Amino acid sequence: MHSRSYVVILPLLLITAGCGTTTLNLRSTDYVVDLTQYKSLTIQTSTTQGATVPEATQARMKGLIKDEILECCRGRFENISLGDPGADDLILNVKFTIYEEGNRFARFMLAGLGSMQIHAEVEIKDTKSGQTIYGGEAGKTFAWGGVYGAVTGIDDLEKG
Repeated sequence: MHSRSYVVILPLLLITAGCGTTTLNLRSTDYVVDLTQYKSLTIQTSTTQGATVPEATQARMKGLIKDEILECCRGRFENISLGDPGADDLILNVKFTIYEEGNRFARFMLAGLGSMQIHAEVEIKDTKSGQTIYGGEAGKTFAWGGVYGAVTGIDDLEKG
């Protein structure tokens, strides 16, 4: 009887085991400015030394950020660009500090192994003055195990 229980319990543990994800951690600066004066936004990405993020991934992340801004704040900006900023733009710079795609098979085998991580420093700047209006950090780690960990990829984490 006990050996049959293990046959059922062990696969259930492997399928449902996991650690979860971290929440976004954003901190604002003390600098206060009226953001309604900005009609254009430029989204930029960069990396710190040691963080390798392919150009295609950075372009995809900029597109995801733009889509999120358009969804939550439709009509807020007259123009949102992904290239060079204009003279009166607000700049949103996302500097990746950690980007690890992890390993699906390792996550399937045991929660915590093969975890995926995306962490970045976020700054919002005034183009004219170069002043940082907002700064903080954002990060997400995914370490679920089992089948859920195996079928979840970095593109799913990027959306969060």
